[in-house]
Parts: sequence; structure tokens; C-alpha cells
Amino acid sequence: MSSNFKGAAASAGVAVGPAFFYRPVSDEPLPDFDDPAAAFHVAVEATVAELRELQAAATAAERAQAADVMGAQAAMAEDPMMVTEVESRLLAGISLDTATSEVSDQLSSMLASLDDPYLAARSQDVVEVMGRIRTQLSGKERASLALDRPMIIVTDELSAADAVNLDPGRVLGFVTSRGGPTGHVAVIARSLGIPAVVGIAGIAAIVADVIAINGSTGEVVADPDEDTLARFQQAIESEARQREADATYSGRSVFYDGRPIRVAANVGGSEDVAASLHADGIGLYRTEFLFLDRDRPPTEDEQYEAYAEAAASFAHPVVVRTFDIGGDKPAEYLAIEPEENPFLGVRGVRLYESQAELFASQLRALLRAATQGDLWVMIPMVSTVAEVLAVRRAMAQAEDSLAADGTEFGAVKLGVMIEVPSAAISAPQLARHVDFFSIGTNDLTQYTMATDRTSGVLAAYSDPAHPAVLQLCALTAQAATAAGISVAVCGEAGSDPVTAALFLGMGMDKLSVAAPRVNAIRALTDQLDPKRVTAALQRSLGADSASEVREIVGDILP
Repeated sequence: MSSNFKGAAASAGVAVGPAFFYRPVSDEPLPDFDDPAAAFHVAVEATVAELRELQAAATAAERAQAADVMGAQAAMAEDPMMVTEVESRLLAGISLDTATSEVSDQLSSMLASLDDPYLAARSQDVVEVMGRIRTQLSGKERASLALDRPMIIVTDELSAADAVNLDPGRVLGFVTSRGGPTGHVAVIARSLGIPAVVGIAGIAAIVADVIAINGSTGEVVADPDEDTLARFQQAIESEARQREADATYSGRSVFYDGRPIRVAANVGGSEDVAASLHADGIGLYRTEFLFLDRDRPPTEDEQYEAYAEAAASFAHPVVVRTFDIGGDKPAEYLAIEPEENPFLGVRGVRLYESQAELFASQLRALLRAATQGDLWVMIPMVSTVAEVLAVRRAMAQAEDSLAADGTEFGAVKLGVMIEVPSAAISAPQLARHVDFFSIGTNDLTQYTMATDRTSGVLAAYSDPAHPAVLQLCALTAQAATAAGISVAVCGEAGSDPVTAALFLGMGMDKLSVAAPRVNAIRALTDQLDPKRVTAALQRSLGADSASEVREIVGDILP
């Protein structure tokens, strides 16, 4: 008999296949050791070596995001805080089994309680890293994910390291009982094109031979009946046909209502740049990969090389976001005071005044890189005009310092991310001081709906198609159009056909999406009927819910 489940959509795609129930770690107590402290240190060293090997393997396979996760976990395994917490318990006479369990629970709970997306993801990293250390101590091997045929993995949680080893040719999809749609595993799954649904409580305890999964809607069916199988098979065939059709748009220019529309890529590092060369430039270059998970900040030259490579790779603009670190993405080498709610604290542009030297170094590197291509600079977390004016002063000082050094530099456009409601509401004022807007729909939705975007329980509140979010996007587009400046979307909503259509109707001239979605959004743009989109937009802005908006727009999509 079939059983239906509903979870959080984590990675798009439809699949049907035999179920593989994965239980990687045993809950058995650890054995006693003559010297528990020494045993712990040996296990830590082995875990670090294991994670570094996984990082190297991911890098060799050109899985940049997976490599970053493995590097971060290796650094966490060596973190003095974790080691010291275990050692202090051992000195107090607590067993190694209890000490490692307590420290894992304590540190993961502390991070998770901060109600912050980035730190919530690091909370899971703590559990994964300590689990690997405990596996080393147990002397047992982890369960293997080496599948002998294409299957769908069902598990309580899939670690980032497990996700690194997933073979897209053998893994049809995965379903987990824990995790959120913006966690590390979901990000890696999307980069590999593996369908995934997360956050279905108790799913790992079911018994089933076959699983059907829709990573776009969050639907999961265990042991589907014939009618359900037929429905999923039709969806799979439809997806295949759509991919073939989208591929014909590679390299093509597209227009909406006579306006040229750029479909750019969101990237997180040099490896992602290489995978995005088919896009119309870069709409969001996240620079955090240069700053995080290291013990010292990157040098100006190190930054210059990364930015210059990106700028030289495209004929279209490369939009680089200045570092968005701080309360929610902590860098250990920065002296930032702990905050009860860091996601509403000192992050992004709010950090630049106290870290003026670091910010100046990044601005100098960006200005130097502007000699290699059309480079635009985008400021995150802007909520006031005063912040923009402060950045403009810092930019002028960086230009003066480069001129004084006799260093060649180029001109850049300066823009802001619209991801805070106050920025959207005051967009007419901000537009007088910047060259472009780019809407970060992930954070704008989170702040507008007062919802932690990593929470599977609150996933229904995190839909950027909600009329409140759409109204703020429309206000931003109107202000940009009135001021004659460019306006783009660089959040995940840009790759959703429903919201992408509405953004084009609002007047956006660029959508920046994950590299695999570039051609699909080009195809959508080319096939939309502007008159129908305009009518749907007017109805959507006055709708009562995101679900109503999706019904309205769904009727006009090609």
C-alpha cells in the first residue's frame, strides 16, 4: 500500500527507484581506553586527514562547494574549543564516550539556538564531525554509500561528507527526516542535479521497496501504486524534454516585451566561474569563500587574482558582492562580540566601519581587477542611505591610495543588495546614490516574513511568491526604473518560473541564477506573453497568499 509524505523541497527533479535505507553511524557506546585523551587526539588527527582527503577528492572532481564544506569541517575538527571541551571533561573523570557526546550536544545546541541560517548549518557540522571522531574511536567502519545500482537514499540525515561521495549516476535522489532546504547537503545536491526532499519526520523508519520523489514540490510516495507511478513517469519524461528544449538557448540573447534580458550566474568561487561561462556574466559573486574557514584574512593580491580572473572571463558585467561576514558568518580572526541574534546584528555593511582596513583591502583589489573587465561592486545588508554614503567615501579613499601608489585601477559601478525591507521601502532615496539594485530574495523573504529560512517546519512561510515580498520587489523595480538604473534579482526566486515571470513583469532587466538554470530561464523569458504576465502581476500583488499567486501565474506559464 502506498504512503504519501510532504517535506521541504531541497533540490529540483523527479525520480522513482528502489529505496536504500542508510544508517551510517552506530549508537553503541565507545569502548574504554587506558589513555582516553591520547586516543581522542589520535582520532581527531585521523578525522582531519580523512576530511582533507575528501576535500582533495571533491576538488579533483570539480565539486567546489563540496570541497569548501569538507575544508570547513576539517578546520572544525581541529578547533581548540572542541578539543578543550572534551579534554576538560576527561580531566574531571568523565568517560570519553560521555565527553564526546556531551560536547557534540552542547556545541551544536549553542549554534542552533542562535536562530541563524549560517550557524544553524554549522550546528549540523558539529554533529557530523564528532560523529566521525567517534567512529574512529569505535574502530568500526561507517556504512557505505557505494550503491550497486541506481537507488533513492532514505536516511535520518545525510552528512556533507556523504553528499560529497554521491555518484549522480547511481543516486536517483534522497529523502531525509532532518535538515533544511538551504543546508550544506541541499546545496551540494543542487550542484549535482540530484533531486532531494528534506524534513520528513520518521521517514527513515518506514519500510518500503520503492520511493517516488519530487524535489520541486516536496512530495514523496513510498511504494507508489500504478496510477502514482504513471504520474511520476510522465513528470520524468516531461523534465527530460524540457532539458533538451532549454539546451537550444545556450548562448542565445533573449528579450521580454522588447527589452534585452540578461540571465547571469550566481557563483561562489573560481571553480564556479568556469562552470558559468555560458551565462550573461555574473550577477552575484560571493566573496566569502576567500574570507571564511581560515586563520587570517586574504591578502589584497590574493583577492585581486580571484576578482581579475572572473572579470576577464565575461564580456558582460561581473557583479561582486563585498564580504558578507560578521555575526551570521563569523571569521575567527575578526574580533566580533557575540550577539544573541547575529542575523539581526553586525554583518555585511554594518561591519565595515570597525574593519576599515580589511574593507579597504577588498576595495583596492576590486578597483585593480576592474582593469580586466566590466566589474560592478555590490554592498550587502544595506538598510540606510548613510551606509551607502559611507561606502562611497571608502571607495574614494581606496582610489586615492591606489593613485598615490602609482597602481593602475579601473572604474566600477556601485550598487546595493535589496534584502532588508527598509531598503525596499526607501529605494527611491537609495537610487539617487547608486548605479544599480539587485534584490536578494532569500534574505528579503526571511526578513519580511520573520522566518528562519533553514527551518523545515516554517518552510510554508518562506515562499518568495508571498504578496508582501512581491510588493517590496515591485517598489524596488519602480524606483530603479524612475531613476534610470539597472535592477536585477540574484536570489533563488530568480530561477523559479513563477516568480521569475513576475520579476520580468515588474521591469527587472537581469535575473541571476544557479549556472544549471541559466538556459531554462532564458527559454522561459523568450516564451512569456507580456500582456498575460502584466495581468497576472496585478492580480498577484493583491492576492492573499503565495499559494494563490502560484495558481494565478501557473495558468500563464508556457
